[in-house]
Amino acid sequence: MTPSIETAILALAVSQLLVPLLNGLLARRQVKHEQAADQVPLLVERVGTVAADVKDIKADLRRVGEIDAAQRLMDQRVRTLESFQNEARPQLLQLSNQTHLLMGERGARQQLQRAANLVAAAGGERSDT
Repeated sequence: MTPSIETAILALAVSQLLVPLLNGLLARRQVKHEQAADQVPLLVERVGTVAADVKDIKADLRRVGEIDAAQRLMDQRVRTLESFQNEARPQLLQLSNQTHLLMGERGARQQLQRAANLVAAAGGERSDT
């Protein structure tokens, strides 16, 4: 089975069509690879920018976590203070009432002492006359 002349001519014609087509495809592929290679520095720069943004976001999240912990601590302190105030109010009210009572007793004693002094002074004047 030797190829005939027609087959050889046909193979030559097809190869004449295919070679430029394959060369064109290879040239386009090479251009695409070169364009992709030109894009690498830009992609690296973008990745660097994204990495910097990620670091900033992590730092912000860390700060938010610290602020959240401080806020929880302050909330706990406020609840403790409110609890203390609620426990201390009845005691303060009782102490206030006792203080008013004692001040009233003191005022009454002072009035009695003044009255006694007036009586003593008046009695002293009568014994002189």
